Amino acid sequence: MENEKQEKDQIELALSELMEDDQTLLSVLNLVKIFKESGNLEVLEKLITENLPGNTKSFTSLLDKRELHLGGISLANVMLGLMASLSGKTSQSALNILLYNSDELWDSMIDGAKQPENFSILRLMGTLKDPEVAAGLSAMLNALKTLGKLLTKVDRE
Repeated sequence: MENEKQEKDQIELALSELMEDDQTLLSVLNLVKIFKESGNLEVLEKLITENLPGNTKSFTSLLDKRELHLGGISLANVMLGLMASLSGKTSQSALNILLYNSDELWDSMIDGAKQPENFSILRLMGTLKDPEVAAGLSAMLNALKTLGKLLTKVDRE
């Protein structure tokens, strides 16, 4: 009985704090509304009910692990970096071209791997004169140069 009273007191305290800050409450309700309208609320509910262990204490203890928190912070930092990278028009355009034509890229790579050609030095030099090969090779060499420059700046912990 005492335990139930403590739980009710905690719920009342949480609700009163939430009610004091009406902007937070409206934000939470707006998030729930967005999730519901998009159909993601049902997906999230199903995901939780199907995957939440019967013992919620074990799930809670997993969420309380320091490693999970640090991993989450690291993931958030990487996601912010990815978002910043994709905010530029050049990166968006390049990534879209690669992604929307990835079948062609993979097919050509697989064909080359399954049917390799023997190249003599003269044939290789002739292939380098192909404008598309020259463009791809120049792009890769420029990327390698920039990659080398950037990686020398990495601070090891």
